[in-house]
Amino acid sequence: MRQGLAELTEISSSGRAAGRIHCDLSLIPAPGQYLLAHFGQDSDAPLPVPIFSAAPCPGGFLLAPPLPSHWIPGTQLHVRGPLGKGFQIPAGARYVALAAFGKTAARLLALVEPALAQNAALVLLTDHPPQGLPAAVEISPLSALPETLAWTDYLAFDTPRAALPALTQTIRAAAYSGAGQVLVETALPCGGMAECAVCAVTLRKSYKLACKDGPVFELKTLLD
Repeated sequence: MRQGLAELTEISSSGRAAGRIHCDLSLIPAPGQYLLAHFGQDSDAPLPVPIFSAAPCPGGFLLAPPLPSHWIPGTQLHVRGPLGKGFQIPAGARYVALAAFGKTAARLLALVEPALAQNAALVLLTDHPPQGLPAAVEISPLSALPETLAWTDYLAFDTPRAALPALTQTIRAAAYSGAGQVLVETALPCGGMAECAVCAVTLRKSYKLACKDGPVFELKTLLD
């Protein structure tokens, strides 16, 4: 884990990214990992903000929304990371599905290039489709998830923590046996340093901390 400075160089409203971050290459988070960012002049936000990549770009990465409304181009950020566990598409996956249950699919978009690079057929399931995706990415509504489970061999989900019970129930009902990972959307205030349990994800027999055991979990862990 590293610490350093990053600069918000651009604000975007395209829907695919909230902006562009310039930083040392060692600070760029892998898909699903995060940085904790603190704006030193922000007296109203004593806790750092978790930020995720929507895609790499020269000199840094595209920032997944949302971001604080008062951050503007030129904002200097103190960042720590990359933190947590990220996504990893299996090398043999040929049918990949990304499913976003929150207000944005952006945190999943960092998987688009890796999936296409291994010649996988790719579908994005979302009710809030972003602009500017490659033509090879099929876009379907979330209602298509049950039929998608019948053919995909790798699933990546992004879901609010409160929606996990309904998601796991759907997966169990479909008897899905392929690989899968889940990015749990929750507060990540301490970055694994304090074990404050604000980000605790409840399992059947125990719990995991999203800040360090996640925020990306193996689907099997959540189903067991």
